[in-house]
Amino acid sequence: MSLTTLKLYLVAALTIGATSCLPANGQASGNLRNAIAELADETGFNGVVLVAEADKTLDTQVFGYTDLDAHTPITPDTSFAVASLSKSITATLTLQLAEAGNLSPDDTVSDHLSLITHDWASQITIRQLLQNRSGLGHTTDIPGWFEPEWKSAQSPESFLEAALDLPLRSTPGTEYYYSNIGYYLLGLIIDQASGTSYETALIEMILTPLGMEATGQIYGSPAPANHALNYLQDGDDLIQITLSNTWMFRGGASLYANADDLLAWSHALQSGELISEDNMALLFDPDTPMAWNIGEAPLAEGAPPTPVRTYNGDMAGYTSIVSYFPEHDLTVILLSNTGPGYRTLLGMTLEIAGAATN
Repeated sequence: MSLTTLKLYLVAALTIGATSCLPANGQASGNLRNAIAELADETGFNGVVLVAEADKTLDTQVFGYTDLDAHTPITPDTSFAVASLSKSITATLTLQLAEAGNLSPDDTVSDHLSLITHDWASQITIRQLLQNRSGLGHTTDIPGWFEPEWKSAQSPESFLEAALDLPLRSTPGTEYYYSNIGYYLLGLIIDQASGTSYETALIEMILTPLGMEATGQIYGSPAPANHALNYLQDGDDLIQITLSNTWMFRGGASLYANADDLLAWSHALQSGELISEDNMALLFDPDTPMAWNIGEAPLAEGAPPTPVRTYNGDMAGYTSIVSYFPEHDLTVILLSNTGPGYRTLLGMTLEIAGAATN
């Protein structure tokens, strides 16, 4: 979805606003709780919903199961793969490294990755990788990407070769094109620039300082015991999907987390604890944001639009969205493991925000 389409959709998505308001003590009103429960029932939502004002959780509700066959219930601390939400965290880490002097947004790929000898390596900047404006293709453009046998046969070397053999889709810096390949390269650049590794830098600079103990890489050590399995619709049935060679998502779609950890990260980011004001402006630039979508939407029928910063992830049934409403210091997080789709979660998000603020 393009940024222009997103903005139009954000404005149009909420047609009925709830009329509840948050009491002065910061706890969820009955109307907010009811609104969340009703939306979950209407959509068949399976997962976790968290609503917070600043860093204080107003309401957390859970629905359904982590394992549909065993009927293992989801709990507030259940973790989910968050797919492309990982990009927002990787972008923050990259800007932290820029502030530490390890790299510059205007460095080129060739400044950090001498192994890449393509002509474009001296043209594509870190800034363009962060903005998905590098001209690089997406992993889904790679021949064989949708064949499990192809994925299982890849090594990091052969995968990188296949990814880099794709022709540029546009001149670097001129057009938006969503690219997991670009964020995979960012992971490699962070390896070099940090002097350690993407994984270690992430732990040292974001996860540990924020106490995000339930967050990790889906290709790393085993996921927590309370981790949701993922399912996709197959006719009338939900089928559990097995992910293979998940290291291919490194940098762009590789994290798992629970709702509390995502709130800790979102609050620290939005309140200016992680990066400077100047880099916040780069990250949330409405025309060229870095792993965020910037828009506005009315939160009640007939109300003027209110700003929203939002990003989502969707991978083999894992569907997630984190949205922040600056005028209300309000965060809404939805995590699911049964593939409800981005538009469903965005629509739920806007209605929940409406119930929390009007």
